[in-house]
Amino acid sequence: MSRKTKKELFMMLDRVNQSLDTKLDLNNAPHFGGWQLTNEEGNHIIKHRIPIREMISFLDGMTKALEMKG
Repeated sequence: MSRKTKKELFMMLDRVNQSLDTKLDLNNAPHFGGWQLTNEEGNHIIKHRIPIREMISFLDGMTKALEMKG
């Protein structure tokens, strides 16, 4: 995973958090399948573990859906 890809992932997360006025969080556990999207406390899973590129696409889709809604 490149730094550029990881930076892109967290930029997408920031966009989602700003759009929803919330604090979602990401964590990575490669041995369990990749990146997971949770609430800030980590006790509620929003999206189960997927590879980084899939998570970027998922967050991008959330952002675009929120833009269309607003």
